[in-house]
This record gives sequence, structure tokens and C-alpha cells, in this order.
Amino acid sequence: MKPKYYLNSEGAFTIENYNFAKPFANFFPGIAGKYGIPMWVFYVNRSQCIISFGTKDKDHSILEFFPANKAWEFVSARGFRTFIKLYTNKKSVFYEPFHNGFTNLGFKLNNSLQITPYDLKLEESNLSLGLKINVEYFTIPNDSYAALARIVSLKNISGKTKTLQIIDGLPQIIPYGVSNLFLKKLSRTIEAWMKVENLDKDVPFYKLDVDPTDRPEVIHIKEGNFYLGFYFDKQKPKVIQPIVNPQNIFGPVTDFSCPYSFLAVKDFQCPKEQITTSKTPSGFSFLNLVLTAGEEKTFYSLIGQMRSKELLNSEVCKITAPGYLPQKKEDNKKIIQDLQQDILTESNSKKFDLYAQQTYLDNILRGGYPVKFGKGTIFYLYLRKHGDLERDYNKFQIQPTYFSQGNGNYRDTNQNRRCDAWFHPEIKNENIINF
Repeated sequence: MKPKYYLNSEGAFTIENYNFAKPFANFFPGIAGKYGIPMWVFYVNRSQCIISFGTKDKDHSILEFFPANKAWEFVSARGFRTFIKLYTNKKSVFYEPFHNGFTNLGFKLNNSLQITPYDLKLEESNLSLGLKINVEYFTIPNDSYAALARIVSLKNISGKTKTLQIIDGLPQIIPYGVSNLFLKKLSRTIEAWMKVENLDKDVPFYKLDVDPTDRPEVIHIKEGNFYLGFYFDKQKPKVIQPIVNPQNIFGPVTDFSCPYSFLAVKDFQCPKEQITTSKTPSGFSFLNLVLTAGEEKTFYSLIGQMRSKELLNSEVCKITAPGYLPQKKEDNKKIIQDLQQDILTESNSKKFDLYAQQTYLDNILRGGYPVKFGKGTIFYLYLRKHGDLERDYNKFQIQPTYFSQGNGNYRDTNQNRRCDAWFHPEIKNENIINF
């Protein structure tokens, strides 16, 4: 299947049959507004795309940081996965959307990847099974925590009712407190410190109890990463019971290539008890769905970082309230588009107009965005090194604070501020004096 590249009607860069396109790596802008906690998110054009994300730096990952060549290799197994068991003619059929593995060779599939400066969308139609699935990713802006939002919609595009079981989520979630050094060199050892709390609330909280660094004092860890899956039933939110032990899904298949335990039984059930310590945990939602002809159902998940378990539990009602995620989605879009307004271009080439906006946004990510305080103090938001998957040597930082900024090289910061006096004349000679 040959890939096809184009800009859609909304200006999103679209790739059809993206699994067969030349591999590339990209990233979300990591901007959460003045009063938000930013998250770094990297993706590639394979499977369900997202391969690494977290807060602050590589030592605070939620999904382990991998360089581009490893990302293309690992994303099909360690990235987001969706397993669908469909019952038809007294038989069960297995389907994993967006996956280019051998299990999908017998299906007639159409899929596309849509990229904007502020989000990422996937769409796949399985014409053989009569199913269409959409996935949407964006980060949460203007709030007291950092998270990646994922919205999954499943539609029956056939004329018959579909009965299915679906498992969706991540085979691995890194508990808070595990540094990049432990992930790369001591990943087996660090599992002894890993634990999952808060399962009684159905919102797992992944953390270490103490800092595992070899030092005389004991440093306790309050922060944690979390997974929250939910859907709406007649406008009432329902939190989905999570699966945090990957063995409950994959059984003896430790490379995550096949959800053996999910497929081994006709009627899969969410486990009543799960191992929550001393192994790298997962974050999955499990649902039984019945879709009538033309019906569509949607479920949601947030994967992020909170300052404490108590704060997480106090935020669940707000996060799952109807309207919260749609509003955050629009806020995220508006923040990025407002930044790009400075270079708003209207020519006879839509491609050029969008190129100018994207280039300006990239400049902001290197040089920062100037904000004037009081009588003239200039503060730069959002700047940091690009730590993307093909610049794997960079030790990037995005501070998990309001008015976030990060580290940067002198040359990068200087050259990316060279036009600031043109776009922001209020800064006057600030950068001349500073540099």
C-alpha cells in the first residue's frame, strides 16, 4: 500500500497508509499556557505513534525515552495498543487497529495520520469487519497537573450489530522516581522498588516509595504518575476498572506481541486481584461493547503526573465531568494558535501560510516567547533545548511549573530571538543588552 501525503481541509498534514511511509519522528510543542504544567511528548509514524512522554526531563518519563531508531522499532509493542475481540457467526475474530503486524494481513484497511501544531489524530476503517476507529491525542493546558489525553471512538459502519470486547492502553507505565539511568542500565533491579497504589479507587498511582539513589539519607517520594480511564453513560461519568499487571493480558508472551490471556478465553474478565509491586506495571482499560448498525461509542484516558495521591483523588470528579476534556482540547488549540497569530500570513499559498506559522512556533520553542511585566521586565516563556528523538544527545528540561521555561544553548537561544524586536517591539534593546 502506497502512502499519500496532503493537507486536509483544516490544514492538518495528513498521511494515508502511514505505516508504509518513510519513518520520521516528531513532537508536541510542550506548551501548557502560562498557568499550566507542560509535558514532553514524542511520536513517530508507526502504529499508534506515541512512543515517549513525561514531565521535566528524561529522568521523569511516563513512557521511556527512546532515540528515533529505537522508537521506530519499539512503538508497535510498547506504545499505545488496542485489542478488539469481535464475535461473529459464533466465532471470535481478533483485530488490533493501526498495527502493521501479520494479524491484520487478512483485513481490508484504510488509515490516516493527521498532524497539527497542537494535536495528533489517527483514523482507521476496517472494511472487512465493518469497524471504524478514531484516536485523538493532546496535552492538558492551564491546570495544576500534566497529562496526555487520549480519546478513542469506535463506530459500527456495517448494517449488523457488533458484540465485542476491547482492551486499550499502555503495556508499560514507568512509576514516578525511576531515572533514565535505571531504565537504561538497571531496569531489572529497579523493579524491586516499583509499586502501584490507589487501585481501590480504580485510578492507579505509579511510584516508588523512596529515592533509590545510593545515599545515606532516605528521601520519600509523594509524587506519582497516574492512569485514568472513563466513559459516559447517559452523561454520567463511569471510571473504568484498570489492568495494571500486563501478565493478566499477555500471559507468558513477555514481548507484548500477542495478548495471549485475552485471546485464550471466550469471555475475558477484568482480574479481581492484581500484582501491584516489584514489576513494571501497565495501564489498560477493558470494556464490553455492543454497537448497533451506525452506532459510535467513545471512551477516554488520561495518563499524567500528580504531586500526590490525595491530589489525584480530589481531581477525578473535575477531570471526568462532562465538558472538561472538550474545553481543555479547545484551550490547548487556542494557546498554540494565539502564539502563531504574531506571524499570521495570508498569501495565495495555504502551504506557505502554515509553514510560516510552524516555523515561528519552532523559533519560540528554542528562543522563548517574551512577556512584559510591570515597568519593563521581560520574561521568556517556553524556551528549552529540543530533545527530540533525533537529537537524543540533548539533556532537555521543561520545568513542570507555571510560567514554565527550560534550558538552552547560547547559540540556539540567541539566533531564535533575532526577530523578536520585529514581532515584539516592546522588548526594545533587551536582547542586545542580555547577549
